[in-house]
Amino acid sequence: MIQIGSLQVSFDQRNIQQNGRSLRVGTRAFDILEVLYRANGAILSKDEIMEAVWPDQIVEENRLQVHIVALRKLLGAERDLIKTVPGRGYLLIAGHAQTTDAGEAGPQTVTALQLPALPPLVSPLIGRAAEIERLRDHLEQGQVTTIVGAGGVGKTALALHVANEVHCRSGGAKCFVELAMASSSEDVSDILADALKFPMDGRQRRTDTLYDVFAESIGLLVLDNAEHVIEVVARLVEALVARNSSMRVLVTSRETLHIRTESVLRLEPLAVPKTGLTTQEMLAHSAVELFLCRARSLAMDCASDEKSIILAADICRRLDGLPLAIELAAARVATLGVEGVASRLDLQLDLLTGGPRSALPRHQTLRATFEWSYALLDAPSRILFRRLGYFTDTFTFDAVCAVAADPGVSIAVVVSTLGELATKSLLNVEFHGPIATYRLTKSTRAYAMEKLRDEGEVHVLASRHIRYMNKRIEANGLIHAEVSWHGTDLKARLSLDEARAEYDRAFSENGDPAQGIALAGVLVGTLHDASLFRECCERARRALDVLDTLPTGSVDVVYEMRLCAAYASALVYAGEHVETAISFWQRVLRLAQARRDDAFVTRALWGLWNTALLIADIRASICYATRMQQATEHGDPRGERLLAGAMLGISLHCFGEHEQARERLEVAVAALDEPGSEPLPRGARGVDPLTFCKGTLARLAWLQGKPAHALQLVQSSLNLARRDTLEPSLSHLLAAVAVPIALQCGDLLAASRYLALLRSQVATHHFAAWEDYAECLSIQIDLQSDAEAPALERLEPALQRLVTRGFRRVIAPFIVLSAEAFANAHRFAEARARLDDAIKRSETHSEYYFLPELLRARGWVELQHARALDGSAHEERMHCELQGRHFLNTAMALASEHGAVMWKLRAALDLATYHIERDEVAQAVVLLAQFDALIDLSSPAPDIKRLGQLRQRLSAAAAPNARVSATPWYPCLPDQARVRRRVSLGNSPYWRW
Repeated sequence: MIQIGSLQVSFDQRNIQQNGRSLRVGTRAFDILEVLYRANGAILSKDEIMEAVWPDQIVEENRLQVHIVALRKLLGAERDLIKTVPGRGYLLIAGHAQTTDAGEAGPQTVTALQLPALPPLVSPLIGRAAEIERLRDHLEQGQVTTIVGAGGVGKTALALHVANEVHCRSGGAKCFVELAMASSSEDVSDILADALKFPMDGRQRRTDTLYDVFAESIGLLVLDNAEHVIEVVARLVEALVARNSSMRVLVTSRETLHIRTESVLRLEPLAVPKTGLTTQEMLAHSAVELFLCRARSLAMDCASDEKSIILAADICRRLDGLPLAIELAAARVATLGVEGVASRLDLQLDLLTGGPRSALPRHQTLRATFEWSYALLDAPSRILFRRLGYFTDTFTFDAVCAVAADPGVSIAVVVSTLGELATKSLLNVEFHGPIATYRLTKSTRAYAMEKLRDEGEVHVLASRHIRYMNKRIEANGLIHAEVSWHGTDLKARLSLDEARAEYDRAFSENGDPAQGIALAGVLVGTLHDASLFRECCERARRALDVLDTLPTGSVDVVYEMRLCAAYASALVYAGEHVETAISFWQRVLRLAQARRDDAFVTRALWGLWNTALLIADIRASICYATRMQQATEHGDPRGERLLAGAMLGISLHCFGEHEQARERLEVAVAALDEPGSEPLPRGARGVDPLTFCKGTLARLAWLQGKPAHALQLVQSSLNLARRDTLEPSLSHLLAAVAVPIALQCGDLLAASRYLALLRSQVATHHFAAWEDYAECLSIQIDLQSDAEAPALERLEPALQRLVTRGFRRVIAPFIVLSAEAFANAHRFAEARARLDDAIKRSETHSEYYFLPELLRARGWVELQHARALDGSAHEERMHCELQGRHFLNTAMALASEHGAVMWKLRAALDLATYHIERDEVAQAVVLLAQFDALIDLSSPAPDIKRLGQLRQRLSAAAAPNARVSATPWYPCLPDQARVRRRVSLGNSPYWRW
């Protein structure tokens, strides 16, 4: 007799019995069962079965299906033992044994997979109706679904519930595999084979054979607890779904698989009630429902009064709605009562133990759940995680840098580690618009603090936190004594709110305006240093308006200089008209020179220089940098002299003298960055000078054809950002350097990451101008990543706001972007006007850094117009082509003169494309050949990749005997242009021929 499920089959006697009772079965159905059995677990096609059962006969396929249905009916609850393999045929997947008539057991032979039953559901699933419905949809629409969430949030329970429900509905083959004990690829293969009792030796289990049979036999596979072998599971799942498109895989993990076919359901904690609700409203929340259900299952009469329900709601809030924590807390109610649990919840890691014996070890105590996640972290992530436990509530990126990160840890590492903790569901990231804040759940924080105490780091974090809070208190709570800028102190300790109130009283109808101006001189400086630039502007403006009405000498000049300096500096970041700042910095300079106050003189010159750069008046910036150099030439400290040299270097870079700029900046950086050197104070300048210098060197490196070096300098610049003075240095560095260079180097992922941080920072600190700048960068990223981006509709408003504010620093790329968008929309006149205006302004204000790129774009627009003209406009088309070539040649010549390799390459690429379209292969070859020794051709930068693509086209299209000129054929700049530039600067010693 052969055992197939609950059936005893004798093929010799053609008899089927069940529990000793013979069953009636048709001849053809019996034949089909025998054919499937003798296939020994192989899949038989419909044709093979029909040929064996109805030899030499023509029968309809539905006759086979009728008998298959009859056999499945005999098998009853074991109907899945006859499996339909879509597109391939049928498979008997029952294990069976052959027994002699005398009852002597013969040898056992496993013919196919023996599927383990799904684990039973031990309790109803509370509060997950929406998630169940979403998970059903995921399973119907996609091949792979990953349930992601923190430890103890109920991922396994949800997966089992839905898997059992799908099993009851469809009756397909299901398999649940627990991966907790796996630690390698071999372990995963062994666990899969053991779960299915698959008869393969150890060597075979690591082959694709297991995956093949697995994919053919399983309809729904549940892989539980995959986070610690996530890469192995990702490869396994991809292999399985590639073999069977109808197979469904459900994974539970604390992080996603990151594979193409994956859809993710992020499981959040249960809903908890806010304080102040009625008991009926509290009972409607799933967290409270779960707590009471579990508690009453152990003590039926508990938690039935109003006070107990209120306490239960409070417990659920304090446990952040985490199902495992709630269930463990409810289990203690039978011993301690609801009030006893609530009073001891501060010791929740010790209190919340005693989970079901049938549960996995990591689900039996709350501490074990966190131990599992903590063990999966690398060393830097463990350090940052436990230190984040020091924050009692939400916290910001600035706070992480100031308190949790060691001084030697770079900003880039902090960003990466925070992302890792969020990915592993240990850190909650919340967005309020573009502002990102972070939070640990109370249970997670309790575990992190336990680890922090174990490591003996609490006192270190306490000291850091006090220093950080002191800074924030200065910004938002107290003005400390010795708030001093260059020698004048205010001996007062007033809360910031009290200072604001005193300010308002002083400027009221019955107040003392002179006293108000003295107070404002300190208040606005504090607001400025706290990056509260909008309030700083408003209060400084009001005080200055009053000051201008008072008799001369009624207020100390020092207060007037402070007010003017804070107002002029804050204007840039508050989004006011930047050019207004020039007059206030000049006022500070006049007052400082009259008082012979060298500190305020240098501060005013820095402000004038920086504002000149912001409005892109490079000629003026060179003058102010030169005056700064003269003012600090014989003075002290040495840092101010180095700063003056760096200022001049940056201005020369904007002037187009990139090599001179690089030499000066490298000297300044080497001196400022040498071990033991004191960092220059930021207060008077807004940004950190060393960061400013390194950022400019990064731009120079890209411009001179060294993208990889540019990215290294970007990283180095970010590493220099001081945690105690992140802003506005960090926003400036991200906006003007990190995002643009990452884009120019083709690293879209880094550009997007930097942009997200930029947007969060500028929204946090209300940097209006940088917000508009970030919007322009966002459009540029969308266009470069081939996303659908309505460029003009989004770009024009942001660009116009920047121009209206007078903010013209490094906005030429956006002008080029808008002109190209106009041209693509066949609005060529507007594109020309936009570029002509920018070119004229660049020449007027000596902003030659972007001039080659503006000229290139102007030539590109002309060639685009020529392409758009039909055959009837021959003369106009020829004119456009002539103009286009002229502008591109001029751009290349100017870029070559500046040593701006990348600007020259862009223009050459556009001109080469034009020649290729006209079958002028030889000219294109000569044009592009000059870059062989200038750039790294293996770089992924978009311009360099485009160069490689054009050269491949040229290799395919070049004629064997094409004549190639040995000399460049494009003209240099006209002599009169060179003369005009020299005259514009007089006999400046910083100009080289």
